[in-house]
Amino acid sequence: MAIRSGGVSAVSTLVLSTLLHAFTHAFAAMLVPLYLLMQADLHLHGVQPAAIIVTVYGTVYMILSYPAGVMADRVSRKRMLGVGLVLNAVAIALMGLTRSYEVLIALAVLAGIAGTVFHPAANALVPEHFPKSPGMAIGLLGIGSGLGFFAGPQYAGWRAESAHWHWQSVANWQRPCLELGAAGLVAGILFLIFAKEARPKADRGGSVRIDPPALGKKLRWGVVATAAVLGCRDFAGVACLTLASIYLQKAMKLDAKETGLIIGTMMLTGVVVNPLAVWLSPGRRRLPGLAIVLVIAGGTIATVPFVANRFELLIVLCVFQALQLGSYAMSDAGMLERVPANVRGRVVGLFLSIAGTFAALSPWVMGFWVDTMGDRAHERLSYLGPFGLLGAMMVIAAFSTPIIAKLGAPDEKAISPLSEIMPATLEIV
Repeated sequence: MAIRSGGVSAVSTLVLSTLLHAFTHAFAAMLVPLYLLMQADLHLHGVQPAAIIVTVYGTVYMILSYPAGVMADRVSRKRMLGVGLVLNAVAIALMGLTRSYEVLIALAVLAGIAGTVFHPAANALVPEHFPKSPGMAIGLLGIGSGLGFFAGPQYAGWRAESAHWHWQSVANWQRPCLELGAAGLVAGILFLIFAKEARPKADRGGSVRIDPPALGKKLRWGVVATAAVLGCRDFAGVACLTLASIYLQKAMKLDAKETGLIIGTMMLTGVVVNPLAVWLSPGRRRLPGLAIVLVIAGGTIATVPFVANRFELLIVLCVFQALQLGSYAMSDAGMLERVPANVRGRVVGLFLSIAGTFAALSPWVMGFWVDTMGDRAHERLSYLGPFGLLGAMMVIAAFSTPIIAKLGAPDEKAISPLSEIMPATLEIV
């Protein structure tokens, strides 16, 4: 069956998907600089209960990724993405209207269910619009993660300290939830209106049902093994947000606004790094480059407790996040270039169900670890253990590269997505 690449509609879908990517990660990270404000307002015992809200969100988000991947290979990926963001935005906005801890946990579950569809659906939809350059398309899509991780914490910390509007009994930490939730709702609606599918209707639940092929034993276990090892990178990356936020407020004595600014700024590097990392590591250079990036990132994050100057600390955190976020684009591209387009949703979903669920536990782990420190949590060198652990996990993740290599061979003839704007014929078997 012959179809045409989407032309301008493919580019618009990539742009809109990148916007959705930004909101998805902004929602996931926005509560991080608000932990201490939430603890005080909700009368929680320690940082751990506040971190559990983020852990619940992330765990549900990740553990349901494989079912979401199965859906992404069978139904409309566009609808999955648009409806998912709308529900995610509603859940975040409702967090700004309740002071019940139990309701916050329930809303975290709802937000996780809504957010889980993004990566399986987007990582399958976007490369299919650019069949000659799937790796670079993933790199450009990754710009959204940098934007989201930057805007979420920074905006939340800024508005929690600076917003002065009042409505009923909304607390300072709840105002950014309402504001970002409303913005995400608008973005989801725009996506549903303007984004385009890449597959023929029959391949996504049309009148003639065509079931996608099975993953196969070799591919399935290859993805499982990759997730088991590379999941150490995912754990360290998510853990760093919570640990750095607590460290900045307790050991460095910063407020929520300053903490949000630093956390957001260190994530902004992903805007440039994600596409750049993919562009600099084409074909067979991708996996060796990934291993080098992971090892250097591990050494970088372990030095945090030794850096006393705020500006120098910001540089260290930015370097780590540049390497860590770049590794996501490289590993995603490295895997998806090696698998057929009609199984990518399940490949991404299976990977995230394992690696992501493990990573989602990290906010609780970091919150628990800091709570056990007691008064020592106000001393920089008390954090040698947790930051050292994150560094070691990044190095362990480098051993995932030979496993990824066994998934298949990359396309050595990949081109820039910009050269695919003009319609071209793609044969689907």
